Amino acid sequence: MRLAKMHPEDVKAELRKRFATVSAFERRYELPSKSVHDLLRGRASARVEKAIKSVIERPVSEFSKSEGSDVSQTVTSSHRKNAEAR
Repeated sequence: MRLAKMHPEDVKAELRKRFATVSAFERRYELPSKSVHDLLRGRASARVEKAIKSVIERPVSEFSKSEGSDVSQTVTSSHRKNAEAR
């Protein structure tokens, strides 16, 4: 079990590589807020552990920015000054 051998900061870093924030990971997998924090502090949760393992076992290259990042899913218009220049 790779997760058990990992330092908590390494687990969080792996989640951030794929989702930008740990909170984004929790939202994506419909986990309660702070559930990763609770797991890493010793509070057992099979559901959270399973979700983390499913992500960590996949290479980073399998994740695209649009899959995990809240920022890339946000549609924004051009800045007003850029719009005026057209």
